[in-house]
Amino acid sequence: MRACVVGAGPGGIVAAKVLLENRFDVTVFDKYQQVGGIWSSEGCYDGLANQSALRIFEFADLPNRLHFASAVDTQRYLENYAETFGVLDRVRPGTEVISIRPVEGPGRVGASGWSVDSRPTGDKAADVHRETFDYVVVATGAHHHAHLPELPGRDSFRGTVLHSNEVRAGTFAGRRVVVVGGGKSALDLITRAAHEAASATIVQRKVNWMIPERFLLGLVNYKWILFTRLGEALLPRYHDPACVRPIDRIDERVKRALWRLITRDVLLSTGLYRLPRQLRPAHALPFHLAHAGVMPRGYVRAVRRGLIAPKVSAVEAYTGKGLRLATGEEVAADVIVFATGHHKVFPFLDSSVRVHDDDGRLRLYRGIVPPGADRLAFVGFRQVFNNIMGMELTAHWLTSHFRATLRTTPGEQGMREAIDARLAWQEEVLPGSGGYDFGPYDIHCADELLHDMGLPSRRADNLLAEYLLPGGLAHRYAGLTRSSSAKWMQSMSGPTLGDPL
Repeated sequence: MRACVVGAGPGGIVAAKVLLENRFDVTVFDKYQQVGGIWSSEGCYDGLANQSALRIFEFADLPNRLHFASAVDTQRYLENYAETFGVLDRVRPGTEVISIRPVEGPGRVGASGWSVDSRPTGDKAADVHRETFDYVVVATGAHHHAHLPELPGRDSFRGTVLHSNEVRAGTFAGRRVVVVGGGKSALDLITRAAHEAASATIVQRKVNWMIPERFLLGLVNYKWILFTRLGEALLPRYHDPACVRPIDRIDERVKRALWRLITRDVLLSTGLYRLPRQLRPAHALPFHLAHAGVMPRGYVRAVRRGLIAPKVSAVEAYTGKGLRLATGEEVAADVIVFATGHHKVFPFLDSSVRVHDDDGRLRLYRGIVPPGADRLAFVGFRQVFNNIMGMELTAHWLTSHFRATLRTTPGEQGMREAIDARLAWQEEVLPGSGGYDFGPYDIHCADELLHDMGLPSRRADNLLAEYLLPGGLAHRYAGLTRSSSAKWMQSMSGPTLGDPL
């Protein structure tokens, strides 16, 4: 069984590792020279830092001690993981995939496999290499195709315009910098500019929530709040009834009261409470929690000291001096950085495989497989908050899907209906999530995939540990390959005593 994995970031290398353990013959293509995706030296803006606390950014079979680590240390861990489990030998670095299309044959799209064209990265004159694979896993990530707003007047501005991905060492030195955006990368970059640039201005349409490194006035690490079943029980109820436990049915009035307390604590613990009201989020939590990152160290201090000039406004146009805002104000700049997100697109994928709806949202069953296409899966588009565990569980799920050992899989129409129901839920509780971001539902997302695989979702020895200790962590899910393989061997040998017939 030949399998192709496109991308050697966290999702790609863990998918390759799990497929190898399940006896697939795996080839990994990556356009960069290093594995790591956005964490490689070619894939991230200079100064990118990991916002994961201890024991969060790790896979189940290789613990690490990373705690708010640098991009260099994060990439080193991912490369070590790939080398430890035999993935590194399967990677073709510096190779871009330019076409994936189904092999023509009877049956559904992709039932006969996939034809994959590749060539050396950036060399359009190079010969195209064509291969056929039985299975394809797309793990190109959600942060590679830059989204730059189309604004009038670009020709009038003589300065530098960049997307956040393009920022490198020395970009800000001694220059007037304007960063457009309100997410984690925007705050990271403007905080850096505050100490390197001649002036630093951030322009954001709205102020997003940021999560403190520590809750309860700086006493408790965020994973003890956000990564527990009790913490997730305070969120709006998960869309899949199979994953709803009694604790998730807490009275809505109790939830609202607790969220008022949490909102106040987040304002205090992040320092946002010390900023003017217009620089705080307009809505109480958990509104827009899916868009939250961890508050960069030094941001609030730099704003209070006047090193960062914050503007809450939309951007209307370029001018000869910089940008004109919707308020009518003109902001002068030498460098304009748009930290405005990314397109979730797959330009190499054949048009016969539709993975977006008319609104641009991803339409993937369980956030993994497109209805109507066989032997094709995606990793990294069932995104959860600040955590690569979701990618590892996705890898196990898709491997079981390829081997047809999932407990239940609906037909094409059933998949479409499940996607419709999930997208409607996401628009209500996670607006703007694009059909791929499951936000803070780490444990519920894990429960759903485990339920499909017929594996137990309870991961602790006692109820206190199950509900009060951080549960959305990879080490709680160690041994899934052995569990899945045992289940597969049992299904191949027929029912045994006690099995349902």
